[in-house]
Amino acid sequence: MKNVAAKLGSLSLVFLFVLFSCDDDREALDQLLSDDEAPTRVTGLNASNIKPESLLLSWDEATDNIKVTKYEVFQDGVSIGLSGTSTSLEVANLTADTEYEFSVTAIDGEGNTSSMSEILTVSTAKEEDTEKPSQPTNLVSSNITDTSVDLSWTASTDNEEVVNYEVFQNNVSIGKTEGELSIAIEGLEAGITYQFYVIAEDLAGNTSEQSNTIEVTTDSGEDTEAPSAPGNLQASEITSSSFTLSWSASTDNEEVANYEIFQNNISIGTTSNLTFDITGLDATTTYEYTVQAVDASDNISEMSEVLEVTTTEDQATQSVLEIIIERDDLSTLQSTLESTGFDSGLEEDGPFTVFAPNNTAFTAYGDLPTGVALFRLIANHVTNGDLSAAELLATGTVESGTGNTLTITEDTNGDLIINGNARVVIKDVQATNGVVHIIDAIIPNE
Repeated sequence: MKNVAAKLGSLSLVFLFVLFSCDDDREALDQLLSDDEAPTRVTGLNASNIKPESLLLSWDEATDNIKVTKYEVFQDGVSIGLSGTSTSLEVANLTADTEYEFSVTAIDGEGNTSSMSEILTVSTAKEEDTEKPSQPTNLVSSNITDTSVDLSWTASTDNEEVVNYEVFQNNVSIGKTEGELSIAIEGLEAGITYQFYVIAEDLAGNTSEQSNTIEVTTDSGEDTEAPSAPGNLQASEITSSSFTLSWSASTDNEEVANYEIFQNNISIGTTSNLTFDITGLDATTTYEYTVQAVDASDNISEMSEVLEVTTTEDQATQSVLEIIIERDDLSTLQSTLESTGFDSGLEEDGPFTVFAPNNTAFTAYGDLPTGVALFRLIANHVTNGDLSAAELLATGTVESGTGNTLTITEDTNGDLIINGNARVVIKDVQATNGVVHIIDAIIPNE
């Protein structure tokens, strides 16, 4: 038995009483004098009021067959003190932003000690951040209009983290960017000068010195933006003295008002349409054409690409084959016709309507088949009859030399499209034994 002598000295009166007590009281006294039962394990260990250098530990009260008289607290496995019967202890002298392990045991009056509680891992708070971010730099403006401007700048640095940039217009805050390095500012007045600067803010609310101040003058509101250049110039219905020029529409921030047409760099007229009929030309003569767009404020676009157009002879004097041989842009087709023996038929027979792939079409197609497959591929570009572009479109379909059905459609630019992929770039080149329509893609024999 533990500490029996001490117990006898302090409980002498109890012994006198026991001499005259019942058996139950005697058993209780025996239990008191022979206590070797440890308290229950401490549970519910928790940390609160966590600061950079201190925290408060608390736990649930342990139980004991007699009484828990104290609790011992351990920090990283080392005892740091007793809390008496209190179920909490303030722990001091800690290091900021540091992880610690805490545990607690319960002890009764006989020195019986409970098993160690579960370990509680706690990180102390960081030291209070009082350091302000660096100043934002290189504030610049872009995309200035009469009512808006875009601002951007170089990021600030901070010992922790920059979380916001506040933007000021004429010394008045107009918003925060949530960490973004740019902002689009709208609702400005035309022809007015504004001042802007930016301030950085960190996670703790510390703010930087203001950035460089810039002045921005909005546009006057007058339209100075030129339209885009017209594109996709094409010639159709070419005769010995005339043809129709067409092109794709330009775009503009306001509205395209007119197109000016140039023949050999000399203006020959204007139109608000996307086509222009050109007459009074000389037969078998090559001309160069360009188009410029003009908007309602007289802003002029860049010049379109040059289109060369060669007028026909006064009357058709060349066969389909002779037309193909004469044109530089059909040289690959000519050599292919010769290699397949297809050329002789196009020179004498007819009438034929030929969809003639230009050199660009052959380049895009890649490796050609050989033998019968090549012959059939070429035959798929020929149909019987002398069919103009207008007649093809009205018919809608024709049968090729291989028996395939070719569909004829018109896109939004007014161009004929064969089988959905081959565009007619020059139409209605008349021959003595038919007509040639030059296309920009090979029509597969499918």
